[in-house]
Amino acid sequence: MKKLEVVIKGEHEEEMGREMLSGIYGVIQNYGYTDVSVRADTIADRGCIQIPEFLKPHVQSVKERRV
Repeated sequence: MKKLEVVIKGEHEEEMGREMLSGIYGVIQNYGYTDVSVRADTIADRGCIQIPEFLKPHVQSVKERRV
């Protein structure tokens, strides 16, 4: 399983995000994959890296595995 995360900030972040998602879907179709989830989320800029809401359940499970 492969998980990719990209955080972009700037004037054209919405357009860049759409183009990246389009490219991801194109690659997925080229290889015939069907069991794939692609998500995008907008996060508030507070001057530091933040975890998008849809990833927070995964962070908790990672913490539990470390214990």
